[in-house]
Amino acid sequence: MNIHVLPSARHLDAQTNLENFIAKARALTAFGAVDFDAPIWAVTLIKQKRASSGRSGVNRLYFTEVLAGGRGEDGRVPLHEPFASFLKAVVRSRESDGAKHLDDHAALIAAARFLHEEMAEIGFDPCSLDPDTFYRAAIAAKKAQSASTAYSTGKKLVEIAGWVDRFGVGRTRIEFRNPIIKRPDGTEGRLDAAARERREEKLPTDASLNALARLANLVTEDVDILRIRVIELLVCGGWRINELLSIPANCEVEEAAYRDGKPVLDDKGDPVVRYGIRYWAEKGAPPAPKWIPSALVDVARRAIADIRRITEPTREAAAYAARHPWGVKVEGLDDGDPECLIECSAVGALLGMTHRTSGLQWCRSWSVPLVQSAVGMSATRRDVSRVIRREMPQVPPDSPLRLDEHLFLIPQNFTHPGRTSIPGSVRFLTDGMIGLFITGKEGAPSIFERFGMVEDDGSPIRMNSHQLRHWLNTLAQAGGMSQMEIARWSGRKDVRQNAAYDHVSGAELAGKVRKLVENGEMRGPLAEAHERLPPRDRASFRQTQIATAHLTEIGLCLHDWSLLPCTKHGSCPDCTEHCVKKGDAGQCGAAERLLAETNALLESAAVEADERTYGAARWVEAHRRTARGLEAIVAVHHDPSIPNGTLVQIARP
Repeated sequence: MNIHVLPSARHLDAQTNLENFIAKARALTAFGAVDFDAPIWAVTLIKQKRASSGRSGVNRLYFTEVLAGGRGEDGRVPLHEPFASFLKAVVRSRESDGAKHLDDHAALIAAARFLHEEMAEIGFDPCSLDPDTFYRAAIAAKKAQSASTAYSTGKKLVEIAGWVDRFGVGRTRIEFRNPIIKRPDGTEGRLDAAARERREEKLPTDASLNALARLANLVTEDVDILRIRVIELLVCGGWRINELLSIPANCEVEEAAYRDGKPVLDDKGDPVVRYGIRYWAEKGAPPAPKWIPSALVDVARRAIADIRRITEPTREAAAYAARHPWGVKVEGLDDGDPECLIECSAVGALLGMTHRTSGLQWCRSWSVPLVQSAVGMSATRRDVSRVIRREMPQVPPDSPLRLDEHLFLIPQNFTHPGRTSIPGSVRFLTDGMIGLFITGKEGAPSIFERFGMVEDDGSPIRMNSHQLRHWLNTLAQAGGMSQMEIARWSGRKDVRQNAAYDHVSGAELAGKVRKLVENGEMRGPLAEAHERLPPRDRASFRQTQIATAHLTEIGLCLHDWSLLPCTKHGSCPDCTEHCVKKGDAGQCGAAERLLAETNALLESAAVEADERTYGAARWVEAHRRTARGLEAIVAVHHDPSIPNGTLVQIARP
């Protein structure tokens, strides 16, 4: 048996290594049967975007220069050879090594264009690449792109240099490490003022949140109701938008809540039921419920109910198309002879179009085969149905759901402001449709513009759907949503209607308490001392006296644990550092329940004291102090002279 030892790349010249690398890539099967020499590849991807993504149907890679003013295929100029073939070999090889999203490959090609621009003087020859060429490309990217995009471009340039070195394509090793483009928002700069400004730019403004909350109860058209309910669900669950838009129609989950192995009961003694929405965090992963905070359950239930009602006809159309080989769920098209001719104006009438010529225009724009009949231009039932079915999305083979099992299905043109929805057609509600709903464009004003809503300074409201996720994550880091936020999105006027109080961090909660004191919305010894001080001393008094705060079952504690442990731990009703928020139904109910329990314990202790049981007298006194404190708390909640929302510090005798 003869053994042939192939020479390593180190012993071959760079040109031979380049040719071998390209030849190997040509023989790969990644992307399917593509024309390797074509400047535009129509690729078959393993790692596909969710069907609800606005780019889910995009499957082209452009090995071309991008000319100013155009992003389509017309007018594109192919990249120069042999660099173009080298880049194609890199892209196909990296897909073969591990499936990637189309956008990741497109980002590498975009970085390669900067390199391409610097290669004119070396004849666009990859073998002549050196560290200096990559250095100049990185500088060009830094000048042309934002900080975050340029950083990503720099990483792709490093990757391209790695392919050059790995296969010995260059006459010298590149070993490019991208010293030009630094990581934006690095660890060293996350706490400075600039970092805070960058974070705030990612958050929606108060005006936009208030506007969306009002719109949730103002919109009346189904197309607007559908999209505003998506916004509500984003607020309820903090999904990435395409995680939400790909949930199943049968998405609601309910189960009893347990704590320490025992069912959780509410104030009335009834079992607490958790409510969640089933979704897939990653393609092919088993469904997992996103549990909705109890205060937002009503919002989520309403949103799912409205969405299911609006999208139900389209799911029926998808199920009908799956059962029938050629038909669509449109009366007049769904039965009879498929070869029967229908005049174009009649086609328009079947599709809900009112203008006499609309049917002919639609048939031409949708490329329906037409024939001249005795009554005019006509099409067969089969051909009309076929072009409607042609636009139906294809669910990936590994998808856990059939098309008709998805929740967010709509007819073609449903969200278009000037076109008629096509009955029987099916498409996904996409992230782009939600984006357009809140951002608008020329000829299609945003929902804010349509209702005349602006920022506090009168400027147009500008936001995107992902800002809601940033907002929720910021609130989560701070500890949770406030009662006002919950009431805002629940459409409630009174925070007492909220089912629970979501905790905020100690520092943030203390800041809110200081604001109440400053605004005169707190009563008690601390507020009275604050009012007796000269105005110049009040801010420092508030800062030192209210350094932190935390919620309790019956109110709010102002004790600063960083100074010393609490000497009355567990005895909040009898503590001078404890405050009550007037009108909080949860706190009031808890205080009334504890008062009833304390009175029962007091009666038992009194009996033991009468029988001279050792130590019983001390329990009587302790229970009496607790009962007096709870009675004072309940009295505050039922005092009509105290406005709801007032923080009351009860003076102890």
